[in-house]
Amino acid sequence: MYHYTKFLITVRLALRKYLDALEPGGSIIVSELMMDDDKTGPLAAAMMSLCMLINTKSRNYTWSEYTAWLKEVGFTDVRRIPIRSPGANGLLLGRKPENG
Repeated sequence: MYHYTKFLITVRLALRKYLDALEPGGSIIVSELMMDDDKTGPLAAAMMSLCMLINTKSRNYTWSEYTAWLKEVGFTDVRRIPIRSPGANGLLLGRKPENG
């Protein structure tokens, strides 16, 4: 649990720094091998998650987890874009509010 808690603190701090660095209306793009929200696949993401769990005590995260983190730090209009590439199966786009 310690590793997961440490990761959450780190990811939130990083996302907050990205948000602060953007001009109002600017965007962030997260490209990742994301797990389905039910954590059962897709196969490539599940296999990578298993390797990460064994070697780093971490795992691949779901679309919903990434979406929640982006929204928690202040990104809006977060949307999912499934893609097919060797190292990623999805993009998440978020926007810094115009008044932010």
